[in-house]
Amino acid sequence: MLVSLSMNNFGLFKKANIDFSDSFNVITGESGTGKSMFLNSINVFLTGNVPQNLKTTEGSVSAFFIVNNQIKEIVQEYAPVQENELILSVNFTPKKTLFRINDTIVPRDIVQEISKFLIELHSQESNIALRDETYQNSLIFKVLRENFPDYFESYDLKYQEYLRLKKRYDNLPSNINEVLRNIDLLDYQIKVIEEVDPKPFEDDELSERFKTLNNKEEIKEKIYESLNILKDNEVHNMDIDIGTVVFNLSKIADFGFKDEYNMALSMQEQIDFLYNILQSKVDDLDLDPQELQTISDRLNKIMDLKRKYGPTLEDVLENLEKYKKEKEDLEEIKKDFNELEPKLNKLSKELIEESENIIDKTKPFLNNLKDSIEEHLKDLNMGNAEIDFSIEKLKEPKKEGAHRICFLLKTNPKSDFLPLSEIASGGELSRIILALEVVLGNTHTIDTMIFDEIDSGVGPRMADVVGKKLKELSKNKQIIVITHMPQVANLADTHFKIIKSLNEDDINSEIIHLNQDEKQKEIKEMYGSIIY
Repeated sequence: MLVSLSMNNFGLFKKANIDFSDSFNVITGESGTGKSMFLNSINVFLTGNVPQNLKTTEGSVSAFFIVNNQIKEIVQEYAPVQENELILSVNFTPKKTLFRINDTIVPRDIVQEISKFLIELHSQESNIALRDETYQNSLIFKVLRENFPDYFESYDLKYQEYLRLKKRYDNLPSNINEVLRNIDLLDYQIKVIEEVDPKPFEDDELSERFKTLNNKEEIKEKIYESLNILKDNEVHNMDIDIGTVVFNLSKIADFGFKDEYNMALSMQEQIDFLYNILQSKVDDLDLDPQELQTISDRLNKIMDLKRKYGPTLEDVLENLEKYKKEKEDLEEIKKDFNELEPKLNKLSKELIEESENIIDKTKPFLNNLKDSIEEHLKDLNMGNAEIDFSIEKLKEPKKEGAHRICFLLKTNPKSDFLPLSEIASGGELSRIILALEVVLGNTHTIDTMIFDEIDSGVGPRMADVVGKKLKELSKNKQIIVITHMPQVANLADTHFKIIKSLNEDDINSEIIHLNQDEKQKEIKEMYGSIIY
């Protein structure tokens, strides 16, 4: 609710602070004292604009709210909220306007967006939420869902599946031919790599083997020479020499040379081991006369892959996996092209049928709602007014339902039903809105409602009825009413009066809170010569 409103240098209000009650507040005052300017101070947040004629000097308006958790979550996207307290403020000069939420500067459109959840202003110029057909539809479905939650269980499950499929469908590329071309390209790239079937580090191993075979004769010459030194020379070789050393040390091992003897044995074993390795290497060189060509061909294929999909062999192998994944994703997209649209159409049809079923089941409830609103309209001297519902099947299912339900109204038996949005603004529209508000009660999500002369054009007796309706509505909502009718003001819990004074050639308006005696005096003055 709106706890407090402060104005500084805002038109006639040099400095004004108003602390509202959470139930039924009225504001009275003579014409021209500043009631319209008070409405302008509220409208600053709803429209995001300070009227240029009021920006004559530096000034400000701030509104302090206590909000519910739903509003708190919305606001926290833009500014911090502590303990459900919210302050909207605007500071202005003739050249600049700055909006804040809890001292955080925000764009004006954010303040507008937040304000529409906080205040509903009913005046001849205001954009009333209940006149908006989208809002009406949301409100009616909210009432139905709260009263018949079981009816919507099947619809909601199917709608979640519909949203999931639609998200996939909306993310599909616009041109299926491009998808098919990319699949063909990936197919080719995967095929080229898999035909070669490279293994990790194979290029390094082949390069090393190629160098070996390409220098085979030199390698063999050096290996044979080494084999001669190790064992093959029958006259003198390392194997004979180390054998002699081993024999000599074995004779003196027990005299403190065991370690030296074991070392010599190990060297003898190493020479034997090295000889066997070199022998196998030289034998290996002569196994396949065509191996050099085979390796050369294999290297060329791998180098070609590296050039196209590298630059390294590791890159080639990584790209192969990437191409497979991309192809898999595109195949899924190709499948979606063929399957998603029929699935969505089928689900859409089922959702429409579910929605039609819900409306059929809830029509008695809607008729009772309609009758109740019409009863309140009769009380408000609109006995000829009739309410009906416009139920329109949507092209695409929505979260609330697959139909749009809006209010229709006619005020004359001979006239046609018209959308609420087309009813002329003024006192009549305000009474219609009041009847809807009273019936819908807490279903209406906005907690603070401001009515500007809702009793305009009605007589004293009807004003008493309007006042009682507002009093009834204030059980669930915070009501602020600007009125000229004492019957309405008499029912208020909190009474404010706007007075205008002339001081040293300066005009100033004030909003004062009347105590009980002051309230009775003001109401008596408002009755004037009215006989009651």
